[in-house]
Amino acid sequence: MTTNPVVLQILTDLGMPEHEALRQLENNSLILNLYRGDVTDDIVIAIAENYTGATIISLSGCSNITNAAVIAIAENCVGLTSICLNSCNNITNAAIIAIAENCAGLTTIYLYRCRNITDAAIIAIAENCLELTKIYCAYCKDITDTAIIDIAENCLGLNKIDLLGCRKVTDVGIIAIANNCEGLREICVIYCDITDTAIIALADRCKYLETFECAEDYGLDLIPLRDNPKVTATGRRLVEDIINRPKPPPLEEGWWLDDGTGPQCKGMMN
Repeated sequence: MTTNPVVLQILTDLGMPEHEALRQLENNSLILNLYRGDVTDDIVIAIAENYTGATIISLSGCSNITNAAVIAIAENCVGLTSICLNSCNNITNAAIIAIAENCAGLTTIYLYRCRNITDAAIIAIAENCLELTKIYCAYCKDITDTAIIDIAENCLGLNKIDLLGCRKVTDVGIIAIANNCEGLREICVIYCDITDTAIIALADRCKYLETFECAEDYGLDLIPLRDNPKVTATGRRLVEDIINRPKPPPLEEGWWLDDGTGPQCKGMMN
């Protein structure tokens, strides 16, 4: 292993034990959740400029950072595959668009409670990061069906999407996911504006679906569905059937391909 003395010094100065800092460097990761109160733009920018091989970055809860830090990551860590920006309340669309335009290999993005994020950021991810498999947008209150349809039509390998609290997402967006993302395994639509129609579409099209009502972090069972007057007892029973029914063998990794004309499933290309 080749150590990165500059980044190692920054991490240990933050209070990270040396063995943990070395482990992260060895794994091309940067997990700063435990140091959130001390993480600033200057620190993240310095790390990004000296740690261009980072592929997994988590700044969850680092509420002091702004677009400047995320843009530095985007411009320096172009091999990024996963980024967590949960509760980074100061970031806006500009930061996410920079990630989308520079990090085409992104597969996972967490944007929980990033309240300044709108459709423009999600559309940029959808149109540039075609290998996306997981997107978490809980409480991104301004996201609408327009962005979700773009995700559905461009990111056919999507297997997890969290839309908790996205009240502007309706049946239209969820049906687009159902119609395009065959390998979907987890979806959260708590407090989305859905009806039985969306649930039926997911049941019919997403045979691999295991977790319907929420991502694994919440465990809210079906209570929020009971709070939605547009979902009837029939819809709630169907959710239980989806979760409990036998699942087919998992799809092979990379079951969809992009031949340069846009993403298609392998079956459509043969």
